[in-house]
Amino acid sequence: MNNFRWFLFGALFVCVMALLAIAVFIGRSQGFSAHAEPSSLEVSIAGMARKLAIPSGYRELHNPLPLSPENIQAGMQHFADHCATCHANNGNGDTLFGKGLYPKPPDFRKPETQNKSDGELYYVIENGIRLSGMPAFGEHPGTGDTETWHLVVFIRHLPSLTETELVRMATLNPKTEEDRKEEQEEQKFLQGESSQGAK
Repeated sequence: MNNFRWFLFGALFVCVMALLAIAVFIGRSQGFSAHAEPSSLEVSIAGMARKLAIPSGYRELHNPLPLSPENIQAGMQHFADHCATCHANNGNGDTLFGKGLYPKPPDFRKPETQNKSDGELYYVIENGIRLSGMPAFGEHPGTGDTETWHLVVFIRHLPSLTETELVRMATLNPKTEEDRKEEQEEQKFLQGESSQGAK
């Protein structure tokens, strides 16, 4: 029975890929360019394939962590440091990297994400999504990664994110050496020092 299930999944996958190829090439001159917006057919097929690919046991999972200020803060810190590069601090996906992905990252504040179960969100973070820009972040299969559950808590909080929280997140985003130097120069200026040092 298990082999038959895999056969059906494989056949479905081949059909999905064929339909995606048709959707990309019919009436398009951009080929496989990531600049294009997915057609409604592609979005529909990808959504169905993603739903089928998530094991049913995950769909039933509920987050073991409550929606507390401490868990939101832990998720916020992790999100700002690891996820915001593609998904943006506010979860809308409108970033330099996000714009270059195909399909584009979803807006986490919208029902398409918020209506997913806790387990579905957990599964995607842990296992990624094939043929997209979403990598797998889980190191070990299972459902016990507390950092991932913190992220699920924070994703639930995104529709009510405050301006104060966004300002805080900006301080948590990864920074290059050039960014750090620029911040130091700004601090010196604000403290009344010139870029050559205090006189």
